[in-house]
Amino acid sequence: MKKLFVSLVAALGLMAGAQAATFQSVVNGDGLVTDYSTDGLISFDLDFQSLGTTTLSYVIGAADTAALSFNALLRNFTGDGITGFNFSISGGEFLYSGTVTRQFDGSLITDIDFNGAHANVDLGSPEFLDVEIGDPLAVAGGRLNWGLTGLSAGDVLNISVTAVPEPESIAMLLAGLGVLGAVARRRQRLAA
Repeated sequence: MKKLFVSLVAALGLMAGAQAATFQSVVNGDGLVTDYSTDGLISFDLDFQSLGTTTLSYVIGAADTAALSFNALLRNFTGDGITGFNFSISGGEFLYSGTVTRQFDGSLITDIDFNGAHANVDLGSPEFLDVEIGDPLAVAGGRLNWGLTGLSAGDVLNISVTAVPEPESIAMLLAGLGVLGAVARRRQRLAA
């Protein structure tokens, strides 16, 4: 019985050493996240409920220090067109950028600017559906995950994803704020 207990404790210790990146929480934004991370891979679905930035927090495991790849399915539930995405990571760097695929027409995006802890994806024209970063759906045909480097076991990695709205959405937002400001000023004058 004692040998069985010692064997069980040793097995649990080995399993703890092979731990993958662990999703902690959404620390900023209102995006809904479903995590699919495994050893050596950070993978998630991010549902954008509104335009802006969503930041996800992960703790890096021992199994992620040799090679860590990244993929995501970014789903647009805003009703607005998104013309790009900006990525920022803390505590590490992008080693290389893989593929980006538009859901609407299945085209691969090649306009990816990445440098250190930042990457910017320009979709060229508005996307109203989903965008695949890397190969989150395990589709054959040359889709590649992105690579991350510079992380150690126990590090906290924050991944910030910003949906960039089409210019018309920004103009409508500013016009709406101007109307609200005019109404507030008129109410102030009438109350005085």
